[in-house]
Amino acid sequence: MSYIRPLIAASVLIALISAQGRAQRKAEISAISYTYDFGIIPETDEGAAHTFRITNTGTAALVVGNVSASCGCTLPEWTKAPIEPGDTGEVRVSYLSKGRPGPFYKSVIVHSNAARGRLTLYIKGTVAGRKPEQPAIVYAYRAGDLRLDTKIMSYNRLYPGDKAEGTIHIKNEGSEALSIAAEKIPAHLSVECNPPELKAGEAGELSLLFHTDVVKQMGRIDAGFHLKITSKGGGQPTDCPISVKANIIDNFSELSAAAKAKAPVAEYSRSGIDFGKLAEKGGSFIPFMGGGNESESLKISNKGKSTLIIYSISCDNSDAVTVSGGKREIKPGASAAYKIVIHPKAIKAGFEAFVHVVSNDPGAPVKMIKVTAEK
Repeated sequence: MSYIRPLIAASVLIALISAQGRAQRKAEISAISYTYDFGIIPETDEGAAHTFRITNTGTAALVVGNVSASCGCTLPEWTKAPIEPGDTGEVRVSYLSKGRPGPFYKSVIVHSNAARGRLTLYIKGTVAGRKPEQPAIVYAYRAGDLRLDTKIMSYNRLYPGDKAEGTIHIKNEGSEALSIAAEKIPAHLSVECNPPELKAGEAGELSLLFHTDVVKQMGRIDAGFHLKITSKGGGQPTDCPISVKANIIDNFSELSAAAKAKAPVAEYSRSGIDFGKLAEKGGSFIPFMGGGNESESLKISNKGKSTLIIYSISCDNSDAVTVSGGKREIKPGASAAYKIVIHPKAIKAGFEAFVHVVSNDPGAPVKMIKVTAEK
């Protein structure tokens, strides 16, 4: 029986050594890189993604139980199967860039059975803002086979010395090529046809440049040019007038508070003029017809402390509405009356136009008086 004790002792020793070896076997996690820089990425529905490689550097199988993201804009996916010692797995991180322009710096945490427990990975970059979609061009006007999106180029407020650009979109909707040439151009305008010849179905544009230093006057300017449209298939050229309007006003940007306090202030007796139902013949007045007058009065008063200068008062539709009377300069506390005349023969059914007043009032250098009538 003496041999039994050594045998038992040996068995216990082997069991202890085996248990110790099993206790020392652990999974370890590491990554080839811990941060990924996307650089500049577009703002798209798909976003951008990067796959991190993780390695089990331990002696037991590595199991990734979960990967959590720092926000809902970051979506992680990972290897679900156990990763044996020495093998690699993946953690794919997607960033949803849509609606998130600008820089970003996000993290995901890898939860596993590794000795260190958690591993943090980072992504960063900048989302370039999505370019706004260009609205479809509506070619609402026609001159022969040429279509235009507008025949009127308007500049609401320009300062002396400004050079203002403008674009009119054109398109050849005919079956023959068209030659486009700008004619009767005033000195303060530059016009370029791009291209000067449009193939059938081709679109182009008219590039305008308004030179205020050439005008050398303040107020509303209404002077355009003509397009000569010639078909390569022959026939008479088509003439298309283009109207160009601008309000040239004083530059009040550097006006001091003291100067503004002493500036003129224009007050208008009305913001609109409704002539109502017009008589069939111009120049008549029919009582009890509810506003059949052919003329109305507009009073402008100066409530400021210096002289009010009326640079211009006019209606773009001068065939239908004319302005007369009044004064160019109105002293503080004084008023001036202007006669607004409507010409029924020049209008059809419902009518609407604006009288434009341009002055040296810093608070309202451009005033629009709406004129309406029915016939």
